[in-house]
Amino acid sequence: MSQSYAIRGGRSGRERLRVLSNILQAGTNAFLDRLGIRPGMSCLDVGCGGGDVARELARRAGSAGQIVGLDMDAAQVNIIHEEALAQNIRNITYRVADVTLSPDDLGVFDVVYTRFLLCHLPSRLDVLNWMISRLKPGGVLAVEDCDFSGHFCYPPSKEFARYVDLAGEAMRRRGGDPELGLKLPSLFIGAGLQLGGIEVAHPADVAGDAKLLNALTMENFADSIVVDGLATADEVRHLLASLSAAVDDTGIFASITRRIQVWGRQM
Repeated sequence: MSQSYAIRGGRSGRERLRVLSNILQAGTNAFLDRLGIRPGMSCLDVGCGGGDVARELARRAGSAGQIVGLDMDAAQVNIIHEEALAQNIRNITYRVADVTLSPDDLGVFDVVYTRFLLCHLPSRLDVLNWMISRLKPGGVLAVEDCDFSGHFCYPPSKEFARYVDLAGEAMRRRGGDPELGLKLPSLFIGAGLQLGGIEVAHPADVAGDAKLLNALTMENFADSIVVDGLATADEVRHLLASLSAAVDDTGIFASITRRIQVWGRQM
C-alpha cells in the first residue's frame, strides 16, 4: 500500500493533516451527528491520519466506549498516540496496519468510519468489503471521500487548474480515483448496505486554511508528481509558489476538493 500512496506521511505530512482537520472537522462533526453514536459504542477509524476524528469518536463514545484507529504510517501513529496520551484520552487504541491486507484480529464494531482513504487505494472495493465485514449486525459504515471535479477557483487560474490535474493524475497513476466520492452511493447499494444518508461538504474561502490546504497538498504530492514524470521539479516549485501566494490574496476565491459523505447500515 505504501508504494501506491501519493501523499507524504510522517512528520512531514503532519502540518497538512492539522490544516485538513481545521477545515474539515465542522463538516465531519455534522456528519457524525447523523450516525447516532452513543456512549459505550465501539468505533473503528480506518486510515486515521492525524487522529482528530478518532478523538472526536472517543469523546462521543465516552469512557465506556472503545475506539480503534488504524493507519499504515508508523511515524504518524506514534505522533497521534503521544498526542492522545498528552490529552489524557484513554479509550483509543492506535495500531499500525495495512488495511489492504484485511487484518482479521480486530473484532467487530458499531461504527466503521474512513475519510479520504479509499480514493488512494487500487484495492478500494476489497477494503470497502473488509470494512463492512468489521460491522456488527445493524452497524453503520460512514465514508467521506473526494470529488476532485468539484475544485474551483475564481478568477480562473491556470496554475490552480494545473495543480488539480497533477494531483488527480498522481492518484490515478497509483491506482487511485480522485472522483471516488461520486461513486460512493452506488458502491454502498451494490454492497448490500441500506443507505442512511448522503451529504456534500465543500469548504472554500478568500483567505486562510482552505486555500493553504491546496498549497500544502501540492507540497505533499510533489515527490510523486516528479517521480512519475508528470511535471518537472521547476514546474512544481512554480505551482507551489503560486498556490502559496494566493493564500492571503482576498481577490482569489478558491475551494478544496468537494467531499461526498455517505453512511449506510448493515442489513
